[in-house]
Amino acid sequence: MALHTAAREGNVEELKALIESGSKIDERDKHSRTPLHMASWAGHVECVNALIEAGANIHSAAMDDMSSLHFAAQQGHLEVCRALLNAGLKVNSKTRKGTNALQFAAKKGHIKLVQYLIRRKANVSAMDRNGKTALDLASDEAVKAALQAAIDGAHDEKTVGPSGAVGDAAAAEAATDAAEGDAEAHADVPIGPQPAERKERGNLRKRTDASGEEAASAAQEPASKRIHKVALSHLGDEDEANTS
Repeated sequence: MALHTAAREGNVEELKALIESGSKIDERDKHSRTPLHMASWAGHVECVNALIEAGANIHSAAMDDMSSLHFAAQQGHLEVCRALLNAGLKVNSKTRKGTNALQFAAKKGHIKLVQYLIRRKANVSAMDRNGKTALDLASDEAVKAALQAAIDGAHDEKTVGPSGAVGDAAAAEAATDAAEGDAEAHADVPIGPQPAERKERGNLRKRTDASGEEAASAAQEPASKRIHKVALSHLGDEDEANTS
C-alpha cells in the first residue's frame, strides 16, 4: 500500500504523485487505517494537509473508532491536531472506549498539546468508559496542574444571576458590555436641560449678576462716602441704645 507508506514516512512529494496517479485516497489497511491516519500518527503535518486538500475523509475511523485526531493526540503532535481541528474534526470526539484527544494527551504527558486542547474547549470533565477523566489519567505534574487550573476556571466561569439562575460568565460579561456600550452611546447624544432646570439656572444667573453689580458698585464708591455711611450707622445704634 504505497500511499500508506508515503504518508507514514512523510514523503509528501511521493504522496502527491500517488494521489495524482489515481491512488485511492481513503484506502484502508488490515487495521482499517487510512493514509490520513498514518500521516497523523507519524506527525507529518505536510502530508496531513496534502491529504485533506485532496479530499481525504477526515471523519473516517479505524478500529475502536480511532480517528486521525486520536492518533495524533496519542503521539503529542500538536500541529497535526491543529490542522485536523481546523479542517472540522470535533475536539471532544470519542473512541469506542470513550476516550477523547485530551485524555490521550494527558495520559502520555504531552503538556503543550494538553494546553492547546484546553484552549480549543476540550471537555476537561469528560470520562471514558471506566469513569476516568483526563486528570485521573495524568501522571505528569505539569499536566495535572494545567488540567486542575482548567477545571477550577470552568467552575469560576459560572455566575449566579439576580433570579438565582446559573449562567456562563461569558454571557454575563457580554450583557455587561452591551449595557456599558448603551450607556456610552447615550452619553454621546447632546441632551439639553429640562424646563425646571433651565428656570433654576436662569434664577441663579440673575442672583449672581445682582451680587456682581452690588460688589462692583461698592468697589467704585468713594472711600470718604463709605466712611460717612459707617459713621451714620454707628450713630443710629447709639440712639437706639439711649432710647431703650
